[in-house]
Amino acid sequence: MPTLEDVHPEWMIFDEIQINGRNIVSGTEISITSEKGRFRFIKYVKTPSAEWIDVIGGPKGSKMFRSFRPEQVKTVHWKNKLRESFKDSEKSVSN
Repeated sequence: MPTLEDVHPEWMIFDEIQINGRNIVSGTEISITSEKGRFRFIKYVKTPSAEWIDVIGGPKGSKMFRSFRPEQVKTVHWKNKLRESFKDSEKSVSN
């Protein structure tokens, strides 16, 4: 099975990024401009023509995988405070 690097050798994937002077690593909660809810950072992808971050989260009751441009990050939260119901559903997705 080909890996992402085999298919897109020019793409660079990182598990951390610095936004608004804060280091963001996998699991860090952020808020996105014009989006409801909080999101957890998954990865940062940079290609020759574009860059984006992959996240999971969103408004209450509708957890989604989404992608945004780094400049859309409104807030990097100091404390990760996702709802307990979200944390429980996140565990079931990873199992």
